[in-house]
Amino acid sequence: MIQPTSAIFAHLRRVLQQAYFMQNMGPKELDLLVVSLKAMRVFKGFEIIRQGEPGDAFYLIAAGNVSVWLKKESRRVKVAELRADDFFGEMALISNEPRSATVVADGLTELFVLEKSEFEKILLKNPTIAAKLRAACETRAAKNRRS
Repeated sequence: MIQPTSAIFAHLRRVLQQAYFMQNMGPKELDLLVVSLKAMRVFKGFEIIRQGEPGDAFYLIAAGNVSVWLKKESRRVKVAELRADDFFGEMALISNEPRSATVVADGLTELFVLEKSEFEKILLKNPTIAAKLRAACETRAAKNRRS
């Protein structure tokens, strides 16, 4: 399991800062987010999130790969592959809508997880940041619907 170090802390802060929905956050909020992340290890085939379920966490991939699947009519379609430093789960977390896809581990995968309660405690108590997060998420959702 990944052990937090100052190098990992700095790396996670940089990765989060580059995420489209966190670009307007200050150093204090980013640091609070990083220390709230929990390490998680999953094995090949594990469904990390399932389409249609409530969004209760945001995930950042530390190591490994995952596949993103959409259920279309009666079949599942693979729409993306994500790897280290990619993230997922943010849209349902911010919008309070059900998960828009299923994400499955392609092999041994290590993740950092931010629970919704921590996310809300740190970010959504700041109305300016909350508004920017929702706007960024709505823009991405609209773009995804056009794709």
